[in-house]
Amino acid sequence: TLEDYKKEIKKNIKAQKEEAAKTEKENALVDQAVENASMDIPDAMIEEQVQQMADEFSQRLSYQGLNMEQYLQYTGSDAQKFAEELKPQALKRIQTRLVLEAIAAAESIEASEEDFKKELEKMAGMYQMETEQLEKMVQGSQKEQMMDDIAVQKAVDFLISSCQTK
Repeated sequence: TLEDYKKEIKKNIKAQKEEAAKTEKENALVDQAVENASMDIPDAMIEEQVQQMADEFSQRLSYQGLNMEQYLQYTGSDAQKFAEELKPQALKRIQTRLVLEAIAAAESIEASEEDFKKELEKMAGMYQMETEQLEKMVQGSQKEQMMDDIAVQKAVDFLISSCQTK
């Protein structure tokens, strides 16, 4: 019914707002942790991150039927200028990752096989695949990267819970 539809929309909007608030809080806490940390990031590391971000952006463009050259032409930019614009984001991404990895190490936060299986189940649902099929695809360095990512997310959760208890 129309009433049920309205209730469903309200429920979805509320869930989206709660998720946005949670993400905003997480980002603020992580940003604060990064600001309190001091580190020297080598230029090569930043350049590598910029290249990775440019590649990700290029892939997203291809899903929309564009390529990087077309995008740069439309925006009146060039590859060097585009890379320069990505540098601040790349630096922040590196700093964030390093701080969260340091927190995970300091607090002995690791991803378990159970955490890995849960993440696979979530991904399998998103991609409409069988968990076992996805697990066969995620092996070696990909699994290690996923385990690292899970540990980093657990470090974010740790930050949030430690701030809530204070």
